[in-house]
Amino acid sequence: MKILNLADGGLLKYESEGSGRPIVLLHGWGMRAEFFRQQITALSPRFRVVVPDLRGHGQSSHLKDGQGLSTLVDDVAELLVSLDLSASLLVGWSMGAMVAWGVMQRKEAARVSGLVTIDMVPRLLNDENWKFGLREGKDASVFSAVTARMIADWPGFTRIFVPRIFASGRQEECKALADRIVNETEKNDPESMARLWLSMAEQDFRSNLSQINTPTLVVHGARSQLYSEEASNWVVSHMPNARLVDFANSGHAPHLEESALFNQAIKKFADEIYSQSKRQIWNQEIQQ
Repeated sequence: MKILNLADGGLLKYESEGSGRPIVLLHGWGMRAEFFRQQITALSPRFRVVVPDLRGHGQSSHLKDGQGLSTLVDDVAELLVSLDLSASLLVGWSMGAMVAWGVMQRKEAARVSGLVTIDMVPRLLNDENWKFGLREGKDASVFSAVTARMIADWPGFTRIFVPRIFASGRQEECKALADRIVNETEKNDPESMARLWLSMAEQDFRSNLSQINTPTLVVHGARSQLYSEEASNWVVSHMPNARLVDFANSGHAPHLEESALFNQAIKKFADEIYSQSKRQIWNQEIQQ
């Protein structure tokens, strides 16, 4: 892996394979770049694929007091600038989608031509006015209790939450993959995980989505144990240039559960948005 020395002194480890138009893959909470291996292999022959271990995960720096999701947004923005990536396709899985939405509120959004979000909602906590957060109606009190549990026994906690990534009814079928993910996820720093977990609970991107006019593919696993299809439909309906793609046999991780179909969808979408970018450039040249 390569190293980016961040402006605040932290280290961001990342992979960069292939050449051409850039695709940046942002993993979910507790995960790491390695879990996009199938996408790196499939996409790098045609694209430059950049995949960081987001801060607090894998080989990148731990999170310190006061750092949270906004730190990850800063890091990704700095990565885009440092590598001089332009016309990028930004793909965010779960928490990575929140990071992507955060980037789209910054000036570095000019470096992004397309957005893909994988099974994520703009607000995790449910209340009387919002029912599309995490399933089972998780509210602030539940988040606090879960945080205490993960700090007390992070390895045990990973063995509970990782199987829930996969489609309902397919846990045994996906057991080998789940075990591999548990083995890697256990290595994360529990304090960093807790800081990010609480930071994610504070986020509310609902009002921001309508301001993102970038072409967006909203990916949903039809058998997700974490978020409903109605939640993904809400996201699509509140973004001016978004459409929904359902993966019938996937849960929270279509890129792992139906990787061939997912990779095909990404290639098709990437070709589409890059063609749009070319047309925009041609139109600008003609107008000039």
